[in-house]
Amino acid sequence: MPKKPTPALQAQETALAPQVLEADIAAHNQRAVAKLEQNQRVTALAHQLNYQGSTDPAVLENSAQDAIRRLGAAIFELGAYLLLMKEACAHGAFLPALERLGIVPVTAQRYMNVTRRFANASPGMHLEKAGIKKMVELLPLDDEQIGELTELGQTGELALDDVARMSVRELRAAVREIRKDREADATLLEKRNSRIDKLERDLGRIDRLDPADKLAQQQKAATEAQRHASAILIGELRQRFIAVDNAADERAPQTLFLAGLVGQLQADLAALREEFNLPDVSRAADAELVAEVAQWNKTT
Repeated sequence: MPKKPTPALQAQETALAPQVLEADIAAHNQRAVAKLEQNQRVTALAHQLNYQGSTDPAVLENSAQDAIRRLGAAIFELGAYLLLMKEACAHGAFLPALERLGIVPVTAQRYMNVTRRFANASPGMHLEKAGIKKMVELLPLDDEQIGELTELGQTGELALDDVARMSVRELRAAVREIRKDREADATLLEKRNSRIDKLERDLGRIDRLDPADKLAQQQKAATEAQRHASAILIGELRQRFIAVDNAADERAPQTLFLAGLVGQLQADLAALREEFNLPDVSRAADAELVAEVAQWNKTT
């Protein structure tokens, strides 16, 4: 039996409600009118500003980026002009020149200071984007910190990204904290150098003693050094460990980091023991044995 042909689908037209069509047309017309009015406002503003370029938003954004880069470069350009002008002006002629330029001395000094410190920074760091106010806040950093920031992008806890993100007040506070940390490190280094100088003086004095007194003094100095090292280990280093542990995220414990520090100390002590061929007397029984041997050496 021949198959019956499949009937073709009948196209069905959906009637569009007149009110829906009218609403769509009205919305389209409203958008067109709004766009026309916006274009008229933009054109009028461009004429008012004597601007003859493109008014496309993407083009304007790119142009704004170029202007920001030029403004940043102008900071160092103006600072260089002022530095050279101050050097070239006769005595008493620089301040009148600033008056003619409409620049107060304090502002001129800021531009000159910033240019001296940052003009030779790595171009890839784009430090000039921070603006003159933020660069002024960075001036209290020492040369080493400035070098780290401009060459490495970070000094201490302060990164260039932080400089861009922070307000001027926040940046001032961050720089103050960095300076405090650096000053504390300098104080600690000075104390260590003082102890080293004292040790050298003591060693020079001990060298003039007779052998028995010399040995006693050297043993006393070694004992003091050991006590000082133990105090740092039990006091300062332990407190640092506690601070790291408290600051650590529960999802990222610092066990391996802290174990690495302890391992380095153990390696240093092992190297010292090996250098002088010393027995391990960390246990009480070993310590008693060494004391007995020492006593026996005294009596023989």
